[in-house]
Amino acid sequence: MTIRQGLMVCGTVPDEDAFSFAAEQGFDFVELDMEQAFPPQAIDIPSVCRTLTNHDLDVVVHLPYRLDPGSPHDHVRDGACRQLERAIDTAVELGAEKGIFHAESRGFPHVWGHETLRESLYESVRRLTRYARERDFEVCVENLKKDFFDCGDFPTLFAETNAVACLDTGHAYVTGHDADSQAALLRNHGNRISHLHLNDTRQTDDDEHLPVGLGKLNFEALATAMRETDWSGTCTHEVYLFDIEYAGRGKSSFDRLLSPE
Repeated sequence: MTIRQGLMVCGTVPDEDAFSFAAEQGFDFVELDMEQAFPPQAIDIPSVCRTLTNHDLDVVVHLPYRLDPGSPHDHVRDGACRQLERAIDTAVELGAEKGIFHAESRGFPHVWGHETLRESLYESVRRLTRYARERDFEVCVENLKKDFFDCGDFPTLFAETNAVACLDTGHAYVTGHDADSQAALLRNHGNRISHLHLNDTRQTDDDEHLPVGLGKLNFEALATAMRETDWSGTCTHEVYLFDIEYAGRGKSSFDRLLSPE
């Protein structure tokens, strides 16, 4: 079992503070939000690379997500994919190993039909997976809180494409998949789940992006599944960093679960 943990950096605290904190707390990498704090068209690649090197941190990216890669309109879908491909190229320049991707559609299912929109999404997922692998990069489809895709759709996604996934614990919980259900996904499909977004919530209808241990999720079930299946991958603590110390406490809680006495 090789589990590497990272810190989401999304601009809610100064970047330098976030990078320094990640290094001090023993995180292995940072995950850069390319929608907000690190947009591909504006990112200072040499500066970010120097900062990563100075803090001995690896990097993962969250690819831009205010896009429509599952649009039923061909040109809209193609434009979204081209924008994501540009972001992948930028991520490769940064030395990133993988990127997280929202496979969603803004089309109305009652107008276009669920199957039409799903096939549009599968087409984009296949395209982006192929584009990334040609560059020794990995894109991970994240489960969302919308029609496409929550984590219950992962088995079908895996059957229809060669994609790997990012399991977002908070998104999963508020769409009806508790920690035991998420642990079962890891047990049954762990070879296709490459990345986790670790975040907790106290609510059942919306995720709060709290640190591990401050909400209702039973993360012990997930950690047990990881240990028993010898799962290897990356996990980002995707918490809102208004108080950066939150993320450190979440990591400490998860460390204890991964290595119980």
